[in-house]
Amino acid sequence: MDRSQHIRIAPATTPTLVKEWLLTKRVFQAFLTLPAEERFQHLGKLFERLAPWIERGIRVAVIRHFLVLPQEMLLARIFAKAAKREALHDSHQAFGLWIESQILRDLADPVDQLGVVNGASGEPTAELQRRFNGLPMADRALLYLYLVEKRSQPQVARATGIPRPEIDATLQSAWRQLTRGLDELKLPRGWRKPDFFSRTPGTEGVSAAEEGA
Repeated sequence: MDRSQHIRIAPATTPTLVKEWLLTKRVFQAFLTLPAEERFQHLGKLFERLAPWIERGIRVAVIRHFLVLPQEMLLARIFAKAAKREALHDSHQAFGLWIESQILRDLADPVDQLGVVNGASGEPTAELQRRFNGLPMADRALLYLYLVEKRSQPQVARATGIPRPEIDATLQSAWRQLTRGLDELKLPRGWRKPDFFSRTPGTEGVSAAEEGA
């Protein structure tokens, strides 16, 4: 069973989002009408408009696939790609799917550095990205909800419909895989400190629970 299918993602759209997307498309079209030599001066305004949409698209993609990636690098990368487009998508949902496709394509590219390079301070290290994203998706889903979303184990069980004992066992097993062979694993800023795992068999000597500041 694909447990990740049980996770609920926020509603795809609202009237406010539709209106804001139309305004964003107008700003983008105005940007395209500028002479090429003038566009650089207006990139800041375009970034202010597109950044929230890109961040939203990144968040939906990483939650849908339960990935750990450097957010600031992704934001800059996707903005650079979007700014080169001839037009924005008709809907923000389509724009979000385009963002997701760019992330998955880059991750699948063996010569691309996405997912294997260090991000900004407080973001996941290259080693953590490699290990986390290499776990089976079902394990990533539970770890993501527990460590990143900071849901309690009962909350994870309710969100997925998986019995609590199975949640506990899978979290312990996934954590052991994530930290195997490491003397220390510094968690990114905002992640929860997994005290629960430090007392489970097989994790002795792993001082992996230094919580992100």
